[in-house]
Amino acid sequence: MFSVSPSPNADVTRFLLLRVLWILLLVVVPAGLNGQTATDSGTFVVRHAGDTVAVERFTRGATKLEGTLQLKNAKRTSERYSGVIAPDASMPLLQVTVREGVDSGMTRARIVQRARVIFKQDSVAVDELSGAGMMTRVFETEEGAVPYLNLSFALLEQAVRRARATPQSSKVAFFNLGGGQTLQATVSRSAGDSLTLDIGDVRYHLRVDQAGRVLGGSIPVQNVVVERY
Repeated sequence: MFSVSPSPNADVTRFLLLRVLWILLLVVVPAGLNGQTATDSGTFVVRHAGDTVAVERFTRGATKLEGTLQLKNAKRTSERYSGVIAPDASMPLLQVTVREGVDSGMTRARIVQRARVIFKQDSVAVDELSGAGMMTRVFETEEGAVPYLNLSFALLEQAVRRARATPQSSKVAFFNLGGGQTLQATVSRSAGDSLTLDIGDVRYHLRVDQAGRVLGGSIPVQNVVVERY
């Protein structure tokens, strides 16, 4: 589950512009995306010290990325996301629904949080609906920042694609849904089909094909290994 904290420097004018943009996206975008043909799909299995801690199933098209990240925890948390992909591989819109529990013949998983995240230049607006009600927050970020959801390797793959779309720079910005911060990541090519992604003091080793698809990898400092199926 993610949460974000408000920025003390949120600008009212930016907020109003972002709200207008959000309304337009909600009206216009879904109709165009529903008929989209998927171009790629897969499953990431994330293991810590040999134990499976998350399974992520995703589908990626030319203008849309959607998937479900199932966490192997006591609450059986799942995070369902759907995002718009721009021509420059950034993501101007991401919607996330967090559930706890499982669907069965007798019960349904409980929705504990919904959020829509709207990026506009160097600002991002987050509308969050939870048990505490609706809350809207505006944060400063960097233009072209990619949303980051902990343990989502499909979103990490989107960041790799974003870096490939801007070859003049080895940097890519992440907007952390778990805290509202913007983090600078450095992408470095290694031997063969490998690259490293440094986010703060955490290094990801990723295997990537020529199309920018993440095939697997690891986070050595956290004893985490991921495989794509």
